[in-house]
Amino acid sequence: MTISNHLLPAGTAAYPSLDSFRESAQKGDTLYVSHDGAEWKVLATGTTPSQRSVAWIEPDADSQSAFVGALGQAFSSGIQAAVVRELGLGPAPGQPLASRTVQQAIAMAETSQKAMLGVDFMTQFMCSAVANSSGFAAACQAEGLSPAAVSGPQREAIDAAMQQRFDQAASQGQSPVAPAQAQQWLQAELLATLGQAPSQR
Repeated sequence: MTISNHLLPAGTAAYPSLDSFRESAQKGDTLYVSHDGAEWKVLATGTTPSQRSVAWIEPDADSQSAFVGALGQAFSSGIQAAVVRELGLGPAPGQPLASRTVQQAIAMAETSQKAMLGVDFMTQFMCSAVANSSGFAAACQAEGLSPAAVSGPQREAIDAAMQQRFDQAASQGQSPVAPAQAQQWLQAELLATLGQAPSQR
């Protein structure tokens, strides 16, 4: 038995969060999105007291696309694209979404995110002013400065500014950051902190 309610067209309200998909995936084998006139919801299949299968589904609702959208809100566009490609996710109006697919997709995305953050952590460490890293020494040399001329508080300010740049890159789906890009940031923050103009060399 299929219960179909009149839903608003896709796009009239924000799709459910990734957590909604995650939680519903633990309640049934297949999932559907539904709209109650105010918000989108994720519903799992269930059974009536007579054990007949019940599915809440609207023919025009695209559960799979809603899930892909939720992935994009929680992870970078690069991770989203990789998961979509790997699992073959695409528009499928009126079709159920397997809970197993949801769980697999989330696990893949989280693993990818951790890997990228790990790469960025190493790149950031290699550019740390406080740690007197090789990247910091190279930035000083490129600008004709002595590392010893940069005080402790100034080094902390540089690292804090670099943290903001890495955080922003991650939020915009630009992780991992290329070492060359990080080095350019470091030189810019070094000069900004010291109040100097870029070297013309």
